[in-house]
Amino acid sequence: MGNSQADFQPSHSLTLTFLTSMLLGQRHLERLNVPQAPGSTAFRHLCMSIFLQAAKAWTPAQSGAVQLTLPIWKTSLFVLVLLALTAWPARGSCEDGPLTRIGSQTLGGPTSWTDEVIHGGWRIQRHETFGHYRLLDARERRVTFGTMEDCFAELNCRRLSGQIAPMPEHVVITIHGLAGSRGIMEGLGAHLKEHGGFSVINFGYASTSGPIQKQAVALESVLRNLDGVREVSFVGHSMGCIVVRHLLFKLELQGNPPPISFRRMVMISPPNHGAEIADTVGQARLFQIVLGDVVDQFAPTKGWPLLEQQLAIPAFEFGIIAGGRGTEGGYMPRVAGDDDGLLSLQTHMLAGAHDFVQTGGLHQIMPRYKSVREETCKFLQTGHF
Repeated sequence: MGNSQADFQPSHSLTLTFLTSMLLGQRHLERLNVPQAPGSTAFRHLCMSIFLQAAKAWTPAQSGAVQLTLPIWKTSLFVLVLLALTAWPARGSCEDGPLTRIGSQTLGGPTSWTDEVIHGGWRIQRHETFGHYRLLDARERRVTFGTMEDCFAELNCRRLSGQIAPMPEHVVITIHGLAGSRGIMEGLGAHLKEHGGFSVINFGYASTSGPIQKQAVALESVLRNLDGVREVSFVGHSMGCIVVRHLLFKLELQGNPPPISFRRMVMISPPNHGAEIADTVGQARLFQIVLGDVVDQFAPTKGWPLLEQQLAIPAFEFGIIAGGRGTEGGYMPRVAGDDDGLLSLQTHMLAGAHDFVQTGGLHQIMPRYKSVREETCKFLQTGHF
């Protein structure tokens, strides 16, 4: 073997890589209890992603042999090892690998999981890539996984046994924004509980996976499974406000609303007229890769005109909280007037709002400001800031 060349044939190496990928991929999906037949979408996507990563490890050299590119080889090896760890059972267990073990702690699914049922802090989530479900308890520990029916049956069993307390008649649902997670709303929710006595449901969704319409479907599922709840209020941040507005449009259109009423809504930094930045910075390749196609839905020259037609103005009390500097010029020189570092102040406005307040602040961290939490609590209690 030379200094930079391997003495094996690329066809043999790639064949071995592909067969290894299929074996690990199928074993991994068996442990996750999702369809692993060779023709299934989840199996095909997983195996091909492993294969393509590993295949990049060999690039043609001028001599016709194969050159090994070490950094990519390390990446491929890491992927294969990770799948092996999650595929094979842990010692002393005949069912679950170390990363899928029942009862193991999770991160709550900040980027890849979407809530579809929430009850008493327990939640059933759908994985955005593989489509399988899992049930987490109030401490984010995995209780079971598989199909929605499996998880729902287990949730009902725990409810009937008294492990999960009944839901109150009124709840506040918090919804984070694009590229966010439930974590950004946790402090606000805690404030509402402590200072307003509210029962809070923190809805999480994979915001960069799929359009607004898809996220609204998940939120509707949560609403329809709020057993014992009669009234709901919303607190949305950024894109979360648009998810709620589309859901309201959808419920009006289909004429089959859930058996609950809506009390109030607080919109924190809502892009109620799209986002100018989605037409400029948002079109960069990096942003498209990281944030997904949903960025185009907010671009005034692209998807926003169509999306705007599918957004309802709440028929119940709602108020708007804006950030920014409170001056004629905001954080971004290219945006006319005041802005919060992402949206212009005018973008927040929406006809029919019962109240408006500008607390100041940067767009991405608005729910973390004490003033925002206080104003949110005040509006939910009284209907004004």
